[in-house]
Amino acid sequence: MDYNEMERLKMLLFNNSKAVSHVHVFGEDEGSRSEIVRQVLKNPEHDWICVSGDFLYADGSLKLLLESLAISLGFKTRGDKAEHFFSNIYSKVEWPDESSKKLIIFLDNAQSIVDYPPAPIQCFLDSYKAINDMTVRFVTSAPSCFTQYHINLSHLSVIDFHIATPSIDTTKTLITRANPSIDSTFLNFAIQTLVIYCKSPNTLLGIISDAWKMYDNQSSGEKFEPTLAKECIGRASSEKLGIVSGEKSGERKPVETSFETMPLAMRYLLIAAFCASNNPPQSDSRYFAKNHGRDKRSEKKELRAEEQRLAKELGPKAAELQRIICIYETLLKLTESTSCGFDLKNVIASLDSMGLVSVTNRNNLDIPKIKCLISLETAHKISGSLNLELRNYLEYAT
Repeated sequence: MDYNEMERLKMLLFNNSKAVSHVHVFGEDEGSRSEIVRQVLKNPEHDWICVSGDFLYADGSLKLLLESLAISLGFKTRGDKAEHFFSNIYSKVEWPDESSKKLIIFLDNAQSIVDYPPAPIQCFLDSYKAINDMTVRFVTSAPSCFTQYHINLSHLSVIDFHIATPSIDTTKTLITRANPSIDSTFLNFAIQTLVIYCKSPNTLLGIISDAWKMYDNQSSGEKFEPTLAKECIGRASSEKLGIVSGEKSGERKPVETSFETMPLAMRYLLIAAFCASNNPPQSDSRYFAKNHGRDKRSEKKELRAEEQRLAKELGPKAAELQRIICIYETLLKLTESTSCGFDLKNVIASLDSMGLVSVTNRNNLDIPKIKCLISLETAHKISGSLNLELRNYLEYAT
């Protein structure tokens, strides 16, 4: 995204016109649309207050969404009454200018709005209008236009703002502008190596900057060393993209022996994808609820599950990416683990390129579906490295 486009987005978000009530930013995830919006909102102009929420992680509950927004604004709210929520905002928020109360509410993953009942969502997006002395502007982000996700909300006035995935040349220019110390030959080599895994300029900037530091410290400086450059790029990208480094060109270790070198995010995501591919969706609440797995199954239940398994032809099935991410987050909580700094969709892309999962719904970029391709034996080994008892999270334990 070039400077002019960024300035146009700022002008759209921070203008004082009440006619602009909803701005929807859309484009492919590789364009870093949500990250760009967050960067703009990090430095609000003209006394605007900005707050962020997420349709995906509120999981269809308007009550949870309102509670998370209220906590970010410094007060508590109860229930799912939008009119009470905005009344509390008006009276409880500390405004920079009491005579000009202006609020931007950024809601990420707007594609998940389909999980919410239409009437309460419509009330949420409309009810602030009853308070004349306060300006509220919604900013949403999703892969496609807002009206594609909820036909019942098509009457709302929404301004669409498209963020295109930057070209390779644009990405080079942005990285050079941000870090001019990177050698142009190294930059070209790094982008060509990484572009199949990631197209986000910000993610690439972090990886390539780290890789350049390693390369610059180890290189003899006489001429470009592609082997050393590849090793440095592999080490710098292993955590953020889940790419296993240290492999010679053209070689790849078998999954069964290399899983221990995988980053935690990749291992947890593989187990989440394996569970989602091999369990029916309606079983998620049973297997991924709080405190699940502390009690062993009874022998009777084991026999019943085995009978069901033998009675059916089982095989991995494609699961929605949102469902896999929710299972991934739950597994982290259940094991009290943390794994930050990862772009999960980039990790999925890495797993896809390695042949460990397949993306089976490429024609619908809004709701991609993922099928896990690892064997049960491999899944047991990976879950063992995470101290997870895999059989406690499968419908048909083996």
